[in-house]
Amino acid sequence: MADGLRDQTIITKGGLYTNEDPLTLAKDFPGSAQRLLNFEVSQFGGYRRLSGYAYYDSNNPTVPGAGSLLGIWIHNNTVYAARRNASDATSATLAVGAVSVTAGSASVTVTQTSHGVLVGEKVTFSNLESSVGGIPLNGIEFTVASSDTNTFVFAASSAASSTTTSTSSTATYTVSRYYSIYKHVAGVGWYNESTAGNFVERKATGVTKLRFTEHSFTGSEVHVLVDGVNRPIRHNGADFIEVYDRQGTASLETHAQLSNPFSYNNSTPTLVTVSHTNHSLAVGDTVRFSNVNVNIGNIDINNTDFTVTAKNSDDEYVFGLGATGTGASQNNVGGSTVNWFYTYTATLNRDHDTASLVTDFANHTFFAGMSALPNILTFSEPNSDLLYTAAGGAGTINVGFPITGLAKFRDTLYVFGRDKIKKITGTSSSNFVLSEVTNNIGCIATDSIIEIGGDVLFLASDGIRPIQGTARIGDIELQTVSKPIQQILQSLPSNYDLSIMSSVVIRGKSQFRYFFPTPSGAQDDSYGIIGGLRFADARVGWEFGELLGIRSVVAASDLVNNVELVVHGDTQGNVFKQETGNSFNGSDIISVYATPFYFFDSTERNKDVRELSIYTRPEGSSQFNLAIYYNWDDPNKFNPSSYGLSTAGAVLRYDTTGGTYGSSFTFGGSSSPVLSVNFAEGGGRSFSFVITSVGTDAPYSIQGWGIKYLDKGYK
Repeated sequence: MADGLRDQTIITKGGLYTNEDPLTLAKDFPGSAQRLLNFEVSQFGGYRRLSGYAYYDSNNPTVPGAGSLLGIWIHNNTVYAARRNASDATSATLAVGAVSVTAGSASVTVTQTSHGVLVGEKVTFSNLESSVGGIPLNGIEFTVASSDTNTFVFAASSAASSTTTSTSSTATYTVSRYYSIYKHVAGVGWYNESTAGNFVERKATGVTKLRFTEHSFTGSEVHVLVDGVNRPIRHNGADFIEVYDRQGTASLETHAQLSNPFSYNNSTPTLVTVSHTNHSLAVGDTVRFSNVNVNIGNIDINNTDFTVTAKNSDDEYVFGLGATGTGASQNNVGGSTVNWFYTYTATLNRDHDTASLVTDFANHTFFAGMSALPNILTFSEPNSDLLYTAAGGAGTINVGFPITGLAKFRDTLYVFGRDKIKKITGTSSSNFVLSEVTNNIGCIATDSIIEIGGDVLFLASDGIRPIQGTARIGDIELQTVSKPIQQILQSLPSNYDLSIMSSVVIRGKSQFRYFFPTPSGAQDDSYGIIGGLRFADARVGWEFGELLGIRSVVAASDLVNNVELVVHGDTQGNVFKQETGNSFNGSDIISVYATPFYFFDSTERNKDVRELSIYTRPEGSSQFNLAIYYNWDDPNKFNPSSYGLSTAGAVLRYDTTGGTYGSSFTFGGSSSPVLSVNFAEGGGRSFSFVITSVGTDAPYSIQGWGIKYLDKGYK
């Protein structure tokens, strides 16, 4: 009978396929997978079970604050993170009856004179009675839904059981309205950078994510941050500077400060005259000052926006105080180091105020994603990220559609819409050219745009696509590289909020990971997509798989002291380091690899599988289960129990029968063992092997299969 045996050798490669019929999959892509969960392209061939992740700082795992992390980035070997503050203000004691509810309604009304709470801000109560109308309110954070001068309203998680008001006389609430930026300090934890004297408070309402770009064209390594609500800020590792159209500070990268520029005449007590050579302002523009060492008309004008009411000359203008000053007239006061910040309201240059997208290109800083002007792309003066005057070379470009993403690649800046792409070439405002790339393909998820493998990838409505500059000048390829998992990708918009997805590139593995978190979901249920390059040719070399158990809302990677660091943050404010350990921060790693249903020469002839050799590369002691399924998962077909193996060396032999589904085999005696399984029962017209593991064992790679089977003919 041994002479009738046949054999097949299969190299594991190709990745996950969900878009192919089972016959084509087995015939043309035998090394692929019909299920591939928490495996990656192995650098040594085959598929490798993922490494784990753990707290980035086990002593200080959580960034202070409340809610999800809003951003994470790496700059000059340091990890930075942003998170909403837990509390920015505490109310005065509420009067008895200040909190009211109505039976059958989840709306809660709070009455307090001049409370100052705004829509979207978060409030948390303390010292109320255990419940008001059956609704527990203490220690729970609520989002303000409506507000006027003396009342505000929020929605509880359940309706009140009765109409009533609060009885406590000691109740207060805290308000969360800003976010802070932290940097990680070894041995200390998360240091709040927002406490620096030059840091302007950043509103948290409406902010879902911070994005950044890093450049050095100003002469030093800096990063520029945007959040879609506040002004952009730039950070050089020491100082934060808000981005205005034009400004003068102590920084050598801005214009000079003003010296005693203010004059106040008590005969016109609502106006202030400013002396500033070549100020370039017009009526209606906005001005702000800091480091003013004296009150003007007994009013502190530091860090307040004022409107220009008159332009007396190119060197002098007037702004309104917004109130009536008092006291004696003042001439040429304010101190010798007055900082000034100008916003040219009359021009489009101020569009970057609420930018949610940022990049650098051709030694300019580019902003987009402004809520009021979604079609506008604005850019700085050359070699600057702090100056935005048209005379200096700054400007704006109307691309003709709402911008969903930006990506620089070689000598081109690509501008994405949801179903359109354009590109900008050139080096300055004098020769920037906007031209069309495509009118029927775009980017549906801003944070899917990544640069990897000499290409830019993005998530389009039909899958993951590249913008690949080829050797042919002017040729741009936009073919889909994710056809094998198109079915999965097309279901993403209906299953997940793509606006909160995150992505990260692991350059050392030519790999990227897309994460699709559900804010209220469990970590174990967090879904993702992994892509890796097996071959240098990015057009055919991509392989894909699925991720489960990494709840990432923000992620970043970079070299830290010449070693690649991969980090992500979750909905609880925790920061994790990926590519470390054998667990998901202490939790089991679940992995599944299912082969196609092999039928070899015939779909109709029966085969008895007699022996399987599994070519593996263990990285330590590991356990996993092996099962075989016949006839394309026919429920009426008998499938044997999974097999248990044990090993003390390199070559393993299955020597018992009657394994159970929970059986496992262990290896660890060799760097490249061949695991052999003799099958005592079962057969069919096709068969698939499934390897599963659940635990915290070391990673392992499945590199190939050697299959011996007996052709049993037609039955």
